[in-house]
Amino acid sequence: MKIFIASIYNIDSYSRGIMPDVLQDSINKYSNATIYYLSCYNSFDVCYFNPDKKPDICYRCKTGAKNTLRLVNGEFTDLSINDIVTNEDKNTAINFYRDKSRVSFNDVYDEFEVGASTLSTYISITRDRDLFNADASFVKELAINALSLYLGLYRFFKSNEIDVVYNFNARQEYVRAVLNASLKANIDCYNVERARMGGFIETYKNVLPHNISTKWKLVQDCWSESRLSVKEKEIIGSSFYDRQGKGESIIFQSYTSNMEKGSLPPYILGNKKNLVLFNSSDDEFAAMGEEFQNPFFKNQNEGLDYLVHLVGSKLQGYNLIIRMHPNLSGVTHKFVEQIKELHQLYPNIYVVPPESKIDTYALMDTADKVISFGSTTGLEANYRNIPVILLGKSFYFYANVAYIPTKKEDLEDLLSQDLQLKPRIDALKFGFYYLRGGSKTQYYFEDNKGKGVFFKTKRIHFFTLKQRIKNQFIKLMYQFFKMRIRL
Repeated sequence: MKIFIASIYNIDSYSRGIMPDVLQDSINKYSNATIYYLSCYNSFDVCYFNPDKKPDICYRCKTGAKNTLRLVNGEFTDLSINDIVTNEDKNTAINFYRDKSRVSFNDVYDEFEVGASTLSTYISITRDRDLFNADASFVKELAINALSLYLGLYRFFKSNEIDVVYNFNARQEYVRAVLNASLKANIDCYNVERARMGGFIETYKNVLPHNISTKWKLVQDCWSESRLSVKEKEIIGSSFYDRQGKGESIIFQSYTSNMEKGSLPPYILGNKKNLVLFNSSDDEFAAMGEEFQNPFFKNQNEGLDYLVHLVGSKLQGYNLIIRMHPNLSGVTHKFVEQIKELHQLYPNIYVVPPESKIDTYALMDTADKVISFGSTTGLEANYRNIPVILLGKSFYFYANVAYIPTKKEDLEDLLSQDLQLKPRIDALKFGFYYLRGGSKTQYYFEDNKGKGVFFKTKRIHFFTLKQRIKNQFIKLMYQFFKMRIRL
């Protein structure tokens, strides 16, 4: 058996601890297997975690990965991208982009969505969902590198007769190259993703972790395959939402600690019913393709504009309160400012800015209906027995959690009519999955704040004094003399 494990990113990514765990686990399970382990090792100067091409970041990434792999027991072949990508691969990629002024969502080479995966990285780095500055030089460099990696990997997979590939996440350009090269070679690719804090992972066979139907199947299987009673599972599912409401970080960072518990805006105290809309930061999903394409609106801003004019002109008996997602705090792109400008466009339209101390859950509890474009607030509102209207794609799109209009013209009726409560069972299934889903790693661990990442009880990354001195030297030489020193 021949196994290929890709850990492209080895700094500031959960990959740096998760993929060594996959490696050690594979060595333990398949003693006679030939195992290859791929890292960047500064083969490329630019990536999601180093868009400014700082050589000290590359050094820490490379050295940290090497230090971690010394903790692995057993035989495997340690590879760098430079061991796989040839000059011919690089020239092919350069020629593909030679006559393109900028990277486009439509850039597809063979079976590799190089444009979409590269722009996914760009949007995550810059929060520039509208691609105003996507002609920056580093974007095309990312795309060229990714395409050359795809070409090299496909050849390597075929010539070495690889049987199975393990990859991390696969959303962005370099890791998407791993997935698409595997699929092109007809090899199963298991994309590994962090499930929650504490050292839990989930795997997605031949699809991205953002695949809606696969996520929903994982949730349902976790529920149905559990030996616990339905009552016990419901208690566990409920505890997820209760803990979330108290500000505990379970999957990702909780923002409620920055809010004043129980605080509400004064304008909700009148005689009007409240429609509370929780927007989400859709930039992460802007490059996810057709599956996440909004069925009603080009983007959330278009949807918000439609709702504001609908409620403002036809539903004056309601307040529409738009609670902007806290992780948009400090983002100055035009789409954020456009949302803020909706405040008081009509007398019954209010916008709560992302920096506000208003308590999200207290606000939710005042709602006659909650409107969501796909954030987990939709699940939380359903759990709290509040009718939910879903206006976008989400992991709970196929669950019986929310009312989903067949066309946007149905919205007026959904907003103005009394809606029966949807059952809470599917929201409880999600809560149960978020606390019990995935599998526990043997060697990878993460502290309860999601900050410290450990492999075999050793904190990643750890560096010797000599390595720290080298890193500082590299950093200073680049900072003051623009010299790229590689040690």
